[in-house]
Amino acid sequence: MFSSQRWLVVGVIAVLAGCGEGERGPARRGGQRRSAAVPVKVESVNRRDISSYILGNTTLDAYQWVEVRSRTSGQVVEILREEGDPVTEGTVLARLDSESAMLQVKRMEVAYQDARRAFERDEKLYKRELLSKERHENSRGQMDRAYTELEQARLNLNYTTIASPLAGTLTLRSVEVGNMVTANQAVFSVADFDPLLARIRIPEKNMGKVAIGQGAKVSVESAPGRLFRGVVKMISPVVDPESGTVKVTIRIPGGGNGILRPGMFASVHIITEVHRNTLVIPKKALVLEGEGNHVFVYERDGEQGAGKAVRRKVSMGFADNEHLEILNGLNEGEQVITVGQGGLRPGTAVRLVGEGVPETTAAGSQTGGGRESGQPGSGDNGQLNAMKERMFARFPDLKKAYDARVGKDPDLAKSSEKWRAFMGEMRRKGILPDRGGRP
Repeated sequence: MFSSQRWLVVGVIAVLAGCGEGERGPARRGGQRRSAAVPVKVESVNRRDISSYILGNTTLDAYQWVEVRSRTSGQVVEILREEGDPVTEGTVLARLDSESAMLQVKRMEVAYQDARRAFERDEKLYKRELLSKERHENSRGQMDRAYTELEQARLNLNYTTIASPLAGTLTLRSVEVGNMVTANQAVFSVADFDPLLARIRIPEKNMGKVAIGQGAKVSVESAPGRLFRGVVKMISPVVDPESGTVKVTIRIPGGGNGILRPGMFASVHIITEVHRNTLVIPKKALVLEGEGNHVFVYERDGEQGAGKAVRRKVSMGFADNEHLEILNGLNEGEQVITVGQGGLRPGTAVRLVGEGVPETTAAGSQTGGGRESGQPGSGDNGQLNAMKERMFARFPDLKKAYDARVGKDPDLAKSSEKWRAFMGEMRRKGILPDRGGRP
């Protein structure tokens, strides 16, 4: 009797194992077929202009940049402009204590008036021949000297006002109210940002490709994706014998609309030739494997997002920062793989990221943790979906109960708490074996 019961239990376990395997096998194989399609991103082959250029890197310079120096000694009593303020030629930036200079002017005015009156008296006497010529000339000299000293005093008074020598932007203030400054001390800096200048050096062999007035494009790290127009302004007439390069100055009008600043690191592309309306692809589509230049073309096989990768050898022309000119090997409108092409082989099954059949539960309802990327899922929903698949494969009656419940309560497909409650209910009903723990 005992032996018969033992064999009965063994038989039941074998049947259950066979059923579970039968459910798991196709699901696993199907899952392998889905995951075998490599997720990729594509871009279309299109037409646009592309340029050949000479590249140089440098820092930007202001068109004019001057240090404003004090012309006299004194104490700073007022500052009228701050760094970043726009200024015009003659704008007052600061003032020094002027009391001493004003007193000196008044003294010199008095001295000049005395000398002028003395000369006028001597002039009348000289005309009446009552004064010698030597005395007359000495009187004139004293008046002239007094006038010169008066003008110098007035000039020293003007020097107590520090003004901008040009129009531009105040870039540096190096004094504070109360500071003592000396003659010829730098107290401010002013720069003219319109235009900006970029000075680069190009190889001697490229001299014949550059001319004054030629167009250029300038890019900076602080404004990714933006290009600023420039023009070749000057070309040095000599070659540096040590480096074998020639200095070329690029003029950038408008100062880059206020975005560019002196001192910024910039890449300068001097355009030497332009191909109009030519076929181009993104640089990132190029496959750097084997001999020659290759790309993978995405060919759709009829299903949504599904397709295969076809390898093509291409011939390239010009190249810029982001694009390559294609001379042959591709046609307009074809789609080249730009992300996910690493490790692909000709004929590899691929699918577009964001397209294809969403990952579903065994009931056919879309779950919250779909697998459109070809991965098992992400976060809690991905792990929950994987658990459901395993349980449905082992217990078909659980699948039927789940399908019925999801039709009434769709949140069951996404909520881990409801899933645990559902599993507890199934154990109480005998659909799942009670193992004394969570599945």
